[in-house]
Order: sequence, then structure tokens, then C-alpha cells
Amino acid sequence: MPRQRALGREALMTMRLHLLALVACATFVGCGPPPRALAAEDCPVAIVKGQPSQITLVPSAEGVSFEPPKTCRGPYPDAPQYYIRVHGHGTRRIDYSHRDPNACDTHDADPVACPKVHFMAIGMSVLGAMKKALGEMNADTLGLGACADARAPLDQWNMSSSIHDFRYANEALRIIDAELRVWNIGDDWGLTIRGIECAELL
Repeated sequence: MPRQRALGREALMTMRLHLLALVACATFVGCGPPPRALAAEDCPVAIVKGQPSQITLVPSAEGVSFEPPKTCRGPYPDAPQYYIRVHGHGTRRIDYSHRDPNACDTHDADPVACPKVHFMAIGMSVLGAMKKALGEMNADTLGLGACADARAPLDQWNMSSSIHDFRYANEALRIIDAELRVWNIGDDWGLTIRGIECAELL
């Protein structure tokens, strides 16, 4: 009997020590996973070059119509990403359905007979124009834009082409606006400014 009481007291003391350790962990050092390294230390190219203040183009209803950059968390705490929504002025809509290309997916299609154009058609046209004007290494990617959720439907993906340096932002916005006009698109297209992702070694 005394031995059982001693074992009980020992178990109670052990439990109290565990609880104290948990409280100390939560209060002083935290118990979650260690924070991710900074991009400056782990992947410097993930940091966007330049600053949003380098966008000197002034949006206008009749000219290049776009919203201020939206800032979102990137893969590292010190590597935010930016999304700019550019508004179209035309009548055709962007089709985000899963389908094969058809005769309507051209810039000069009759807007009455072809009120919609597939997102891949306009997206590849925008990306091609950006690569030609800015250089192959300065414009890339067609797809999920910054500040979007990959689990959402495609029309909520902030579809974008991307650049990595704000010094190209003014020209990129002009290119997107010009392409939307050529294609007679009235929907929005995006410009994402993000760094270059580093490959993770397994």
C-alpha cells in the first residue's frame, strides 16, 4: 500500500512537471515548428527587385486602367509578392472553362459570333508580347497570380503574367492594356510581381 501511494505521488509529480514544461514552452519559446529562414539568407532571388513606388504610370478610365498593387505574403517572410489588376475596355469575356481551342480564340474574331475567348489564348498572347518587349528572362509564367488561392475556381486565380523587377512594371501594364484592346476584352487580366523560386533539395 505505501508503495502504491509512492508511485501515485511520483506519477502526479511527473504530470505536473510535464504541464509546467508545456506552459513554459508556450509562454516563452513557443512550441510550433521553427520559423522559415529569411529569403535574404536562404534564397535571395525570391525577393522582388525594386519598389512599388517605381510605378509612375497613372491609371485612367480611358487609358491604362489598373488598380494599385496588392501586397501578399510570399514564400518567405521578407519576400512579399504583388498583384495588379488591369481592366479591359472591350466587349468580349474571358472563358475559364476546360475546353479545346476553337475558331473564336483569335484576336480578330467577330465579337458577336464569338463573345468569349479562352484564357489560354489571351494569356499566351500577353506573355508573348511581354517577353518580346521586356526580354525572355524578365517576363514569365502564365497562370496563378499572387494573392490567389490555388484551390479556388480558375476565374478566381488572379490569372497573370509575371515579372520580377518593378522597373518593368510600367511597360508591362501598357502591354497588358494593349493586348486586352487588341483582343477586345472587357474582363480583367493580372500582372504579378514576384521573385524567382528556388528549388528545394529533397
